[in-house]
Amino acid sequence: MRFLIIDDDETVHMYLEQLLSPYARLDAVFSGAEAIDKYQEAYAEKDPYSTIFMDILMPEMDGHEVTKKLRDLEKSMNVDGPDEFKLVMITSLKDTKNVSQAFFKGCASCYIVKPFNKVQVMNELRENNVL
Repeated sequence: MRFLIIDDDETVHMYLEQLLSPYARLDAVFSGAEAIDKYQEAYAEKDPYSTIFMDILMPEMDGHEVTKKLRDLEKSMNVDGPDEFKLVMITSLKDTKNVSQAFFKGCASCYIVKPFNKVQVMNELRENNVL
């Protein structure tokens, strides 16, 4: 498995890398533009990400916009069904609008609200077949 973490907070990168490194190879980026580049590189290398961890509140391009661009890239490359990446939203936002947008427009598998802890993250990932 290969995971991509997209968050503008380095402490989130470090926390998730420590927590998830036994389960997958990990890359982490700080912006949506970097995420799109990494995603395209992974497919070009025939080593795509199985799961993407996405923050919503980021400068320049928010997580919903990045998700839409990544899902559009999947469609343009004829990636569908079980080959689509699983989306795990990691955010401090817990309002109905953002949660709904993540699940219904972004096809999120999980929505984990910050601050989170190891048990919460691992339970959510296991319950939603991410791990």
